[in-house]
Amino acid sequence: MLRKLLKYDLKWCYKPLIVFYGLALFFSVITRVVEQFPESVIFMLIDKICCGIVIVMLINILINNFIRAWVRFIKNLYKDESYLTHTLPVHKNTIFLAKILTAIITMLTSAVVILVCLVICYGSEENWQMFQNFMEQTALLFDCSVVSFVVTMVITLFFQSLFVIFVGYFGIIIGYRANQFKLVKSIVIGFFAYIVPCLLTLGVMYGIGIFDPEVMKLFQSVSGFSMKALKTLLWSGIALYLIYDIVYYLLGKKILEKGVNVD
Repeated sequence: MLRKLLKYDLKWCYKPLIVFYGLALFFSVITRVVEQFPESVIFMLIDKICCGIVIVMLINILINNFIRAWVRFIKNLYKDESYLTHTLPVHKNTIFLAKILTAIITMLTSAVVILVCLVICYGSEENWQMFQNFMEQTALLFDCSVVSFVVTMVITLFFQSLFVIFVGYFGIIIGYRANQFKLVKSIVIGFFAYIVPCLLTLGVMYGIGIFDPEVMKLFQSVSGFSMKALKTLLWSGIALYLIYDIVYYLLGKKILEKGVNVD
């Protein structure tokens, strides 16, 4: 049943995303082709216009990815579709898991498309060399290999993106238990559900700084800090966001099990 739920959720979420994927890839290719022509005012204008469109499409992909997942959650569990959803012979945990997997899969797909578009637009030998030098220097500063640095950044972005998704689901689950102004309450709750962990993270970082003078320098000065301190904060942040993800998942699942107020 999870496979069937996932199939319909993905189909619904991908409908607008595929349009943005196609437009982003199309204008990325146009940009790359135009750059091969001799420099002129006309081709320069076309290049800038296409680059602007690509950037807009990539931003839209990110925004729509999150919004589409949240809208699907609301429609499928609280709106007209919910009458069918809640009659299915499947546990609410499975429905919730399908929504989470849908968000993760679409998020990963969007990340791949964005990366491909950036490579098409800016993947010249000169830019690639600059990127390699940047990655090598950054990895050297963090005293690790390039692969380790890239993996760390990917994990960080993944946990933070997952955090945003869970915050949205949590806000919806709490907000739609109300009798009035459900969407407004969902947005307000989601906002505070996002801000509180961020403030908590800052507090934990400061707490680490009390015991680690190198970390404290990050709060007291714009210079003289060490990369070791940044690494400490980075890994602490990864651990905290993993905890937040688990907490919001468990809270959302537990509250959802208590039932929903269908519109």
